[in-house]
Amino acid sequence: MKFSKFFSNIQEEPWYRSFLNPVINEIGDEGKLLDIGTGTGKLVQILNNEKGITCVGVDTNQDMLNEAEIKLKDTNVSLQKIEANEELPFKNNNFNYVTICSVLFHLKKEELNFMLNDVQRLLKNDGKIIVLTPTGNGNILTLAKYYFSLKNFGITIWFKATKKRAKLWKTNNYLKQYAYVNNLKYTSQKVMNGFAQLEIITQ
Repeated sequence: MKFSKFFSNIQEEPWYRSFLNPVINEIGDEGKLLDIGTGTGKLVQILNNEKGITCVGVDTNQDMLNEAEIKLKDTNVSLQKIEANEELPFKNNNFNYVTICSVLFHLKKEELNFMLNDVQRLLKNDGKIIVLTPTGNGNILTLAKYYFSLKNFGITIWFKATKKRAKLWKTNNYLKQYAYVNNLKYTSQKVMNGFAQLEIITQ
């Protein structure tokens, strides 16, 4: 089985909806949204079906986008392959929301700066950058306390695979510093029973 298919299957497990819910709750019923690192498209699928908002998903991985196309065949979500560390192919002031889930903590500082500067270009004046990242907090026992289920098999894989980088991201507090330097507003909160962090940047 391809990793993209395996990843898509994990996104269908109940715990993954709990992970995405804090982002979904920040999105209104109108406007246009760009999802960077959309993967197999679960977030934009939910937003299109439940909020009716116009969504665009982009990713550097064609296999992931192929899976997303299958998942999104009955929606009007548009997908586009992008290249890493290149300007995103959209007009200025084009989006009300930019969502970035489980992406930024994999990037180097120069890559982060480039992406966030470009994202600011794409946002409307009242737009939001919404970032969701695992925290690496807790352990398998606490994870099981909240999410143990035969239907949640993939959550332990996710927890172990992201723990190290997630802790570094949380410790470095990069987005808060970025917002301060660029005179932007920043808020942060722990979500998903402390296993994830929601960060929001606005102008």
